[in-house]
Amino acid sequence: MSEQKSTPVANNQEDFSPRKFIIQLQEIAGVIRKKILYILLTGVLFSLAIWVYYSFKKVQYHAEITFALDEGAAPQGRSTMQTLGEELGMNTGTMEAGGVFSNVKNIMELLQSRMLVEKTLRSELVLKGKPTTYADFFLDSLDYREEWLKGKAPVHFRKGQDSLKNKQDSIPENMILQRMHDIITKKFITIGTKGSGTTIVSVSLKTSNELFSKHFLEALMNEVTRYYIETRTQRSKLTLAYIQKRVDSMRNVFSGTLASRAVMADANINPGRQAAIVPGQKKETDIQILKNVYTELFNSLESARTNLMRNTPLFQYLDMPILPLKTTHSSKMKYALVFFLLGLFVSSAWFTGSFIYQKIMRS
Repeated sequence: MSEQKSTPVANNQEDFSPRKFIIQLQEIAGVIRKKILYILLTGVLFSLAIWVYYSFKKVQYHAEITFALDEGAAPQGRSTMQTLGEELGMNTGTMEAGGVFSNVKNIMELLQSRMLVEKTLRSELVLKGKPTTYADFFLDSLDYREEWLKGKAPVHFRKGQDSLKNKQDSIPENMILQRMHDIITKKFITIGTKGSGTTIVSVSLKTSNELFSKHFLEALMNEVTRYYIETRTQRSKLTLAYIQKRVDSMRNVFSGTLASRAVMADANINPGRQAAIVPGQKKETDIQILKNVYTELFNSLESARTNLMRNTPLFQYLDMPILPLKTTHSSKMKYALVFFLLGLFVSSAWFTGSFIYQKIMRS
């Protein structure tokens, strides 16, 4: 029994011997030598195919904008004006406005948001003396109108139309805008920082139309800048408007009190009794109180203006796209060599696999 059990082990050791493995390698090498012409031909065909593909591929135009963001200085301490503003239910400087967006990464996300991309696509530009929208410019200049709307009703976009508020009235336009947004954010636009550890943001757009690359990137950047500044300064603007309204109201009351005192003084030029002096003294007291309140409110107004200026971010543009744009040419020779080697590998693997399969089936 022990001899019978040891036989399979010996057979397994013989099956996986180094000598047999080397013989198999020699057999595979012989197959590759026999099929060398077919293998080389496959590599040449792969190389020619990729060469033809890149020969007909359109040139890509690369527009780039680089900028640095200045968020402004942080508020310095507390003052009497800020305390008064808080007592009036306002904030004139102790809270930074728009903190939800106070981050460069958030700006990078805004550049890819559908809302801002769609607003840019619906904005207008003048092309060859005729007004058009960037959405129509996208469809016509990049040859998507024929691809997407062939056999369908013609679609033309109107300036300023907000499809997010008119979903039922513009479903076809919404679908096209969604596809435009996906292509722009996933294929055309690239967002990053210049170097590691820097806050300089680089936004680039690469398409097959030079004018679209340049003008759309500039329009998108303007839309994002406007939205970001409005969001960051919204709280400060509301505070400033509120204080301005209080200052105007207090000025009117103060002016009316001064006029009333003057009228009363004219009516009592030579008062014969002390009781006639009392109303004038009350008016004088009111004037002093209103003067102090008005002075503090005016100081708070100046503080709110300073706070608005401090909270307004500044976009410092370093590079803007200038015609002619930089073009991106694919290296046909490099890709031809890579695909030639790939063809050699694929064909060799095919012939080797076929040889092994046939050998297994014969055994």
